[in-house]
Amino acid sequence: MSLDNYVTIRTYHDHILADIIMAALHDAGIHIFRMDDSLTVLPHEMVEIKVHESDVEAALEIIEYQEGL
Repeated sequence: MSLDNYVTIRTYHDHILADIIMAALHDAGIHIFRMDDSLTVLPHEMVEIKVHESDVEAALEIIEYQEGL
């Protein structure tokens, strides 16, 4: 699958918060890709969340709600 139409909407240094956000997006039916800066079993220093460009607005609303909790 090509990532050509996917954009990074958030970058997190906290992998647990990234997992919570990704779960909320998944529950809303938004297809996501997680891009990590390392391939080790240790917690990643940076996690990028990518969504399809057509889902950006909906994804940002969900993220802003989750981050506000």
